[in-house]
Amino acid sequence: MAGKISMVRARTISMVLGGALLVACGVLMILNDTLDGILWLEVLLGLMLFGGGLFEFLGLTPPLKDERTARIGTRAATYSWFVILELVGVMAMVFGFGGQDKITMPQAVGVILIVMVVTFLSFNWYLDRHGDVV
Repeated sequence: MAGKISMVRARTISMVLGGALLVACGVLMILNDTLDGILWLEVLLGLMLFGGGLFEFLGLTPPLKDERTARIGTRAATYSWFVILELVGVMAMVFGFGGQDKITMPQAVGVILIVMVVTFLSFNWYLDRHGDVV
């Protein structure tokens, strides 16, 4: 049992480190206005780390499968993806109405990466503190 719990902890740490890497890459994309060089590899690594530990963090897979945690995690993911959908719609409207001189594509992707990680972790934290989710 101790080996399984440490594996869950490792996957949770992986998800948190991946999220931190994605936020850092998003900030660099906004400030430097680029996705050149090794930055795109760091984004891919962050996505792999974040996604690799996601189901363990949400409590959807054994050995620590928990119904309450799974409900909270799936609700947080749903809310987060809705916020991202709205943000992508706003970004599409900005680019559709000629806003390319205001914000570039690397900056837009950087904002989306930051919002994706922060909203997911924030909704998960809020719903976990809020109590039971029906």
